[in-house]
Amino acid sequence: MQGYSSSEHSGCAKYRVQSRSTVADWKQFVLTGGARWRRVATIFVGGMLWLNLLFSLNFWEGIKRGYPDFTVFYTAATILRQGQGNHLYDPQLQYAVQESFTGHIAFRRGALPFIHPPFEATIFMPLSLLPYPQAFLVWGLLNICALFGIALLLRRSVEMLRLVPAWKFVLASLAFFPVLACLLEGQDSILMLLLCVLGFNALKQKADLRAGCWLALATFKFQFIVPLVLLLVIWKRGRVALGFVAIAILLALASIALVGKEALLQYPRYVLQIAKTPSLGGVPSKLLPNLHGLVTGWGPLSGTFGTALAAVCTVILFIFAVWKGRANGEKLELQFSLAILISVLIAWQTNSHDLSLLVLPMVLISDYCLHLIGERRNQRLTLLLPVLPLLISPLWMVLWLVVGKVNLMAIPLLWWAWKIGNELPRDPVDVCNAS
Repeated sequence: MQGYSSSEHSGCAKYRVQSRSTVADWKQFVLTGGARWRRVATIFVGGMLWLNLLFSLNFWEGIKRGYPDFTVFYTAATILRQGQGNHLYDPQLQYAVQESFTGHIAFRRGALPFIHPPFEATIFMPLSLLPYPQAFLVWGLLNICALFGIALLLRRSVEMLRLVPAWKFVLASLAFFPVLACLLEGQDSILMLLLCVLGFNALKQKADLRAGCWLALATFKFQFIVPLVLLLVIWKRGRVALGFVAIAILLALASIALVGKEALLQYPRYVLQIAKTPSLGGVPSKLLPNLHGLVTGWGPLSGTFGTALAAVCTVILFIFAVWKGRANGEKLELQFSLAILISVLIAWQTNSHDLSLLVLPMVLISDYCLHLIGERRNQRLTLLLPVLPLLISPLWMVLWLVVGKVNLMAIPLLWWAWKIGNELPRDPVDVCNAS
C-alpha cells in the first residue's frame, strides 16, 4: 500500500502474523471448542426456526387464494405472455387477470399492483404457465436453492463460512423472520440478496466493473440498489458505475421493447401514486422498517411536516455514510455492510421481507468480529449487539400483527449503522487484512 509510514508498515506485518494466529484459533474454536456457545446458538436458531414454521402453517389457505405478493409477479408475467405488455400497468387489466386465477377476494377493492420495472416480469413468465399454487411452490423452491447458492458463493470471500455446511447456513437464514416473510409472500428479496452477494464477491476480487453489472441486474428494487451503488462510487469505486450504467441501459431498452416507450414514461408517476396511497396497495408507514416509516408512522408526523423531516434525516444519514466510508477504503466488508444498511434505511419503500438483504452484512460483520485481535476483541459485542432484536421472531410477529409498529425495527438498524460507521475509521493496522 502507498501512503503509510514505516511504523504503520511494521504494524501491518505484525497484524498479518497475529491475524494468521487468530484464524487458526478460530478454526480450533469451531472444530474442538466453544461447545457452550455453539449449543446456545443451535438452541436459539432452532427455536426461531420452529416458531417461524408454526407461524407459516396458517398461510397455506391464503396462498392458494392468491393473497401473497407473488400474485403481482404472476399477474405481470401473464399479461406479458398474453401480448398485452403495453397495458402492464393498467390497474383494471391487472385486476381482471388476478380475478381469473384467484376468484373474487372480498377485502380487495382493486388489483394488488405490480410496481416493479417491466424486465423483472420476464423471470416469472415460465411460472405463469403453471396453475398459481404450483407456481408459488416452484418459486419458493427456487428461493431455497438461491439460499444454498448464497452460502456457496460467500465461502469464496468469508472464511468463517468455509467451516459451516451450506444446509446449516440455509436453516439459520430461514430462522431470520424477514427471510421467512419473503418466502411466505413469494417476494423477490432473496433474488436481490443473491445478486448483491455476487456483486460483493466481484468487489472482493477487485472486479469492480463486473460488480456493477451484477448490481444493475438487481434494479428491480432500485430504491435499494441505486443508493448502494452511489455510495460505492463516492467511495472511489468508479468502475462500478460503468458496469452498472451499461447493464441498466440494456434493461431499460428491454423494458421499452416489452411495454413501449409511453408506458415506461408513465411508470414513475404510477409507482409514486401507489407508494403514497395505501388504499391502492401501498404499505402504511407504520409497517415500514426504515427511516421514512420511523418518522412518518405516527399520527402527528404522518403529513407534510413528517415527510419533510424524513427527507432531512435521509440526507443526514447518507452524508454520515459518505463521511465514514471514505475514511478507510480498505475495509470492504464494513463498507459494503454500511452501504446495505443505509440503503434499506433511506429507501422510501422498505418492507419487512426486504430486510432479507441483511443476511449479507450479518455474515460479513460476524466474520470481521471473529478476526479482531488483542484488546479489540471486546468490540465484538458492541458491533453485533444491535442485530439481536432483528433475530427475535416473536418480536417481529408482535410488531406486525399485534401493535402494527414494524417501523420500530428501524431503531436497531440505525444503531447498527452508527456502530459500523464508527468502526470504519479505526487504526490503520486493521487495513492490512484487506491488502
